[in-house]
Amino acid sequence: MAHDHGHDHHGGSSRDYFTEQLLTILVCGLFGFVAVRMYLSNTLRFVLADEFHVPVLVGGIGILVIVLIRAISVWREAGEMHAHDHHHEHGHDHKHDHKHGHEHGHDHHHHEHGAAGDHEHGPDCDHDHHHHDHGHDDHHHEHAHAGDDHGHSHDLSWVLVRMMVLFFPIALFFLGVPSSGLSKEQLLKMLGDDEQSLESIGLGGEGSVAAKEGVVSTFADLNAAAFDPDKRSALEGQTAVLEGLYKNLGAKEFTLFRARMKCCASDTVILKARIRTDQALSGYRNSDWVRVKGRIQFVKTRDKDGRDEYIPVIRADLADITKLDVDPNNSFEK
Repeated sequence: MAHDHGHDHHGGSSRDYFTEQLLTILVCGLFGFVAVRMYLSNTLRFVLADEFHVPVLVGGIGILVIVLIRAISVWREAGEMHAHDHHHEHGHDHKHDHKHGHEHGHDHHHHEHGAAGDHEHGPDCDHDHHHHDHGHDDHHHEHAHAGDDHGHSHDLSWVLVRMMVLFFPIALFFLGVPSSGLSKEQLLKMLGDDEQSLESIGLGGEGSVAAKEGVVSTFADLNAAAFDPDKRSALEGQTAVLEGLYKNLGAKEFTLFRARMKCCASDTVILKARIRTDQALSGYRNSDWVRVKGRIQFVKTRDKDGRDEYIPVIRADLADITKLDVDPNNSFEK
């Protein structure tokens, strides 16, 4: 009765455990790869502000390093388990064949039986009655390998569902998402349709301002100065050189605007400035890319609640307004 104690009873649990580990390593590795790839291909600009690009790269590299370390650990663990199972298979056979040499001292039970077949045992009957109570009930070796389960009672179906959920954003990347920034239509919608020309509210005849040294090249600086008296005083009269999208407000006025992400695409805001010309402007359509060079002025008006506000205005000559052929994915200002 050589008892071969294989580990088939917990092999399924071990397979589930290692399957889960391998799937987790694969998905996490893909997350690290996608982070690095999005940084190198500059597609992060569609979803994150520039200041977060380097942290994403560092995080992606960190994930890849951790994945490599974990992969080595699981490889070693699998090797140790294989060696453990191999030992149980070949070195744990118990080698106890239970050769019970029960010498009963009665050759083949040659007993003198009576005619009626009664086998009466007298006091001189010196053979044991084969009471072989071996004390181990058919060798019930209850090797309850509760410890061999390694604590890995995993339901593989839930593991697969979890991996599918985690893989979804990775699948989007391989499908080419994101591939662009906000569309011109989306930007126009965010800008809104409630703007009025300065001329229509009696502010179109504001005179020119004295020229001042300095160049402003971002919408962010202009919009920030609109809420700060000191900044307004410093910037007014300087030269602005801006590139943005065009929206017509009148014959001699239009809005130049651009999007900016504070953190990510979901918190995108529109930055804008009014452009005033001395002559009527023609040949431009909404959402055209335009470059403007002119002198900065801040015009005081009132918001919807009746409070004072200042609008950044750029007074430009027609010669200093140029249509551009710009990548539409360049709609975000850095």
